[in-house]
Amino acid sequence: MHLTSRQPSLICGFAGFVLAATLGIGIATGQDSDTEAPDGQERFGQDVRPLLAKYCYDCHNEEQRESGIRVDQLDGSLPERDLRLWEGIRAQLEDEAMPPQQEDQPSVAERTLMIRWIDRGIAMARSRPSEKNGSIRRLTVAQYRNTLSDLLGIQEDFSNVLPPDAVSKDGFVNHEQTMLLSPLVLESYFDIAERALDACIVDEHTRPAIQRFRMELGKSINDDPYPENLILGALSHLLPNQDFMVTEPAPTKPFEFDHKRMQTQFRFIEGYQGNDTVRGWRDYNSIDHAVFACLRGNDGYPKGNPYESVPQGLLLRPAIPNADLFGVSSTYGPMANFKVALRELPETGRFRITVHAAKYDDALMLDPGTPIAKPDADSIIIRNAAEPTTVQIPQHGVYQVDVYLNVATKDELQPDPPGELSLDIGERHFSGRLNHVPFLALRLPAGPLDVMAHFGGESALDRMVLTPLGKSNAIAEEFLKFENRRPRLGVHLGLRRDCGSTLAQVGDPQDVSSTEFRDYVFEGAIANYPDPDVEKNNVNYLAGLREIAVRSEFTDGRDMPRLLLRSVEFEGPYYESWPPATHRNLFIESQNRHQPSTYAREIIESFATRAYRRPITDAEADGLFAIWERAYSETSNFQTAIRDSLLATLTSPQFLFLIENSEDPEPEPLTEWELASKLSYFLWNSAPDERLLKLAAAENLHRNLQSETNRLIADPRFNRFIEEFVSQWLSLDKFDTVEIDPQRFPKLTNLMRKNLRQEPLQFVKYLIENNLPLSHLLQSDFIVANEVVADYYGLAGQTDDGFKFVAIKHGGETLGGVLTQAGILSGLSNGRESNPVKRGAWLARKIIAQPPADPPPNVPELEDNTQLTLRERLEKHRSVKGCVKCHSGIDPWGIPFEEFDAAGQFRTGADADGRSILPDETEVAGVGELKAYLVRDRMDQVAFSMLKHLASYATGRTLTYNETQFLREQGLSLKADRYRLRDMIQFVVGSKLFLEK
Repeated sequence: MHLTSRQPSLICGFAGFVLAATLGIGIATGQDSDTEAPDGQERFGQDVRPLLAKYCYDCHNEEQRESGIRVDQLDGSLPERDLRLWEGIRAQLEDEAMPPQQEDQPSVAERTLMIRWIDRGIAMARSRPSEKNGSIRRLTVAQYRNTLSDLLGIQEDFSNVLPPDAVSKDGFVNHEQTMLLSPLVLESYFDIAERALDACIVDEHTRPAIQRFRMELGKSINDDPYPENLILGALSHLLPNQDFMVTEPAPTKPFEFDHKRMQTQFRFIEGYQGNDTVRGWRDYNSIDHAVFACLRGNDGYPKGNPYESVPQGLLLRPAIPNADLFGVSSTYGPMANFKVALRELPETGRFRITVHAAKYDDALMLDPGTPIAKPDADSIIIRNAAEPTTVQIPQHGVYQVDVYLNVATKDELQPDPPGELSLDIGERHFSGRLNHVPFLALRLPAGPLDVMAHFGGESALDRMVLTPLGKSNAIAEEFLKFENRRPRLGVHLGLRRDCGSTLAQVGDPQDVSSTEFRDYVFEGAIANYPDPDVEKNNVNYLAGLREIAVRSEFTDGRDMPRLLLRSVEFEGPYYESWPPATHRNLFIESQNRHQPSTYAREIIESFATRAYRRPITDAEADGLFAIWERAYSETSNFQTAIRDSLLATLTSPQFLFLIENSEDPEPEPLTEWELASKLSYFLWNSAPDERLLKLAAAENLHRNLQSETNRLIADPRFNRFIEEFVSQWLSLDKFDTVEIDPQRFPKLTNLMRKNLRQEPLQFVKYLIENNLPLSHLLQSDFIVANEVVADYYGLAGQTDDGFKFVAIKHGGETLGGVLTQAGILSGLSNGRESNPVKRGAWLARKIIAQPPADPPPNVPELEDNTQLTLRERLEKHRSVKGCVKCHSGIDPWGIPFEEFDAAGQFRTGADADGRSILPDETEVAGVGELKAYLVRDRMDQVAFSMLKHLASYATGRTLTYNETQFLREQGLSLKADRYRLRDMIQFVVGSKLFLEK
């Protein structure tokens, strides 16, 4: 089907749409409608300004702003923007901290006069009404992406062309004052909308073309293998041609389709013949040159063979990551990294990859130094293991297998030199380097059992001993743990490079817990994955190859039963019905399908109501319908005309902006529709679902607000809130960008960073879902970790849940809470050394809501001098004029974190001195005592900080002075129940600052 491009008039008309929407809505300006009463200003002029001039103006004026503060512009009106400054002046006066001791001091009467005037002025300022004026703010990139996906039902992410959102001073990207709309962004909206609609709309009268292929795996599975050895370039180990077979079975569908088969005839000017590159044209005619089965990576797997073909399929050990190369994570270390390399995949649409796999009934390969099992009456000695032998196993249980070679010293037999041992026990197969007598432990059934071994070294096998292990035996206990572990099947899609691969994960890894084969399904959208993007018909044999990687995913390096792959199947574009659901979602069922004008209006009104997140007005419906009428009259193409109307809908302010209409400056309650959007964009970062909209239509959402808030928190879409809010609140972007010194911190690989980046998110999510007290945010006896994160903290083996984050008791003093999470502390370093200034400023800003003032201009960086201790360098830095005041509110909070290095791990020694005197003169010996102090003495302030950040994010703006005071005072109502996290969200949602516009 041909769809015309957008009308130029649509672009021109958008600015008018925005202007009209903006003019129709009052926008908060931050200015107060009323100012201080005349008598207050008069008293200021008579009594207060002369005192400020006498004691303050010399140091805090336009030209000389000590600590970045200016007071000579203050007057008696106390506008909103000055209230916090007046509060600071009052605190300095009451504490007699200003003027400095060496300067003239106000008398007691003068201090009292100014404090009383400030108190009266602030009280009067708080009593005057604040203008609301509604609001309008653009969707963030994440909100736009989620909304488009949920509305259209597409998986493709077309939003990656949008520039990143700006970060406000509050730390969030959804702030109304930073959500600017540039011409570049405006043009991108049109491009994205066009691509998104093209992904949804099909010609339902044309049969779709579907590609499907299956690669089956197993030793000698292919009776007619390709006669030549294939080559796939450096670091590639292709499976023998007889161990895999590629077929193209026809999909089974309830609709007609064209089965698109892969190209098999090729002509390349650079091909491969044997091990020699062939320069000159060469012709190929085989599916084996279209699809390759390979394992890419280096040799040297530490224990056992990384992969092996057996009659049942292909065995894989976990894919061990190599050192990071070129700034990206690599799995081309010791390989167990299976890939299907192929020349042809669909360019667009959904796809489905089905892996037929099982957990292998495996054996635990024993480490060097494992003691030889002590033979007993039930031990079985096999003298001729190199020949097929049947033995009688006396009892079911765990056995240790010790293998001896016929290369003897005077007193004992031992393997020398090591070699490859292959062992068949029943229908199971095991192999590995034999460099010590104990080889493996495994579970054996009672009864007759066929055994055969082959040793590839210089020596001959002497004997093999099978010894049953009691339940209390250490090897048996370790085997039981090993036996219960589950390999994690991961699928990745991308492209081949000469130096590696560029791959993106398809969905989450799946646990393979059964030894019975079953299908594991992974789905995605082709457009979201790396594309070779080479010219068509490139004549290089290895150019433009796509890759489907199938792995047993590596976690923390523990021994894991192997993954057994039987087949890998691809289908794409994947359709469950035709036309697909994305198309039917737009072209709704109707009795008026054969009446173009009536049906078009139904489609437009249905779509626009969902897109605008409220019933559309008659004027809006008429305007969108007029676009359809004009396009239909020009083209006579119903779908093309509908597409133009939908394009206008997706590029209108009503879709791109969150709009709260206001009649006048007085506070007004949100309408039901506005509340539905505000709640869903707060907790889901997307549009309200059908239930929210139904409640809004019935005017029941306000009455069901608490239960709906809990429902949204329990929904999987709440993960979007966790990702956006927690990442921005805790400044996790700093961890994303810091360059870690790999020589100093080799354990902080890209794989580790990816998992540590998730720890704060999963921790806060756990606290909210379980409605735990806020104190756990600072001090908890558990961490929330997966196997990778647990290993980083020295807690390997504390969880068997793979990549799933679960609560783990840490049993120590240095872990628990966000303050000591490595992803946060490492981000607040320079990648080489810890940085107490960054860490202190972060705590002051994010945890206790006492942000330091911006540094004055031209302040030098902290000196990087290894000859001085950190304390000496800080002291030298603070001696710079203008630095002492700011650092007195930063450094004391940051110094306790010196117990943690730049990688966020606890350390000891001279560099780990965490002793600090906090701003209120409390002495702490390190982070442990700092946590205890915050929980004991500053919990109300921490709770206020949490509420303030939640409310600012929820409303998408900076809170007014009155609103922050409301949170500070009324938030205390949550104290009796220990400030529980979900209750704090409910508190914000139920407050006037959220419910009024």
